[in-house]
Amino acid sequence: MPRRLVPMVIKPSIRPLKYYDIVGDLMINFLANRRTAIIRQIGDSAVLMTRVRHEDGSKLPIIINSKDELIKYVRAGGIDFMASVGTALSRGIDMAIIDVKGGRKVWMIDRGLELMDLIVSVVRVIFEYVGLVNNAVIFDGMNGFKVIAPLAKEVDNEEMRSFVNLVNEVVNRSMKSFDLFQAYGNDIIIGGNTMLKVRMYRVPLSLHWSTKLSAIPLARVYDFLTLYADPSSVIRRLETNRKLLEPLFARNPIDSLIDNVNRWVNNDYTLVYYIKGAIRNRIKHGVSDAELGIDRENLKTE
Repeated sequence: MPRRLVPMVIKPSIRPLKYYDIVGDLMINFLANRRTAIIRQIGDSAVLMTRVRHEDGSKLPIIINSKDELIKYVRAGGIDFMASVGTALSRGIDMAIIDVKGGRKVWMIDRGLELMDLIVSVVRVIFEYVGLVNNAVIFDGMNGFKVIAPLAKEVDNEEMRSFVNLVNEVVNRSMKSFDLFQAYGNDIIIGGNTMLKVRMYRVPLSLHWSTKLSAIPLARVYDFLTLYADPSSVIRRLETNRKLLEPLFARNPIDSLIDNVNRWVNNDYTLVYYIKGAIRNRIKHGVSDAELGIDRENLKTE
């Protein structure tokens, strides 16, 4: 039975059919060979679809392997496309995803985006430290951002749960002395629900069913404007978005990730201190900061 949703209907700046016809080829990189969930929206009615009925009457998972298939679902009212964090034939995880979601207070203050930029930058340092150098930041279309890294091999749930715990520990230990984090850190959730609980993530460039904003890749959270996620703007900036998505086309080896997760599980706290040192180095002294886009002046670390 499809689950009915209560939408906040916003008229898109461009017809979804035209939008997906332009961005669809890029999206297939993230949809192919994965189970797909689609939110269909016709008028003010929205329904979540996870299976499709075939000619023999059976219901099977939705798998979209071409732009033509994607457009077929768009014509039927599909507006929001989510892909599984593992391949269609697996129960493992091959997309490492950390959520950074901001509450109302953070989104309403001038420095809220600065704090999320800082936290996302820290999460990316952690990704890099454990070997996930091919990663990207994606606006989720509503109230937060995701750091995403594709994995060369699948990892089980418990290992990824330990990785999420490691990320939280390092972020909190690294940020606790920052006034900005002390003031507003409680209004930001850093977690792995997308990867571990929902097990599906909004495909980059897909429209959010409620806000009608696109899930766009970002060079820096600090520079984010809602305008950039407007569908018409996404089309105009398509080559920029394509370039920002390129790291997600290269899969990361998992040996270093597994090794560091095992160290964490075995209570090796030197790991936390090493990563914390790398983070402070990036923020305070500017080592490779151009790569991560950390704004030292505006972060006010002193």
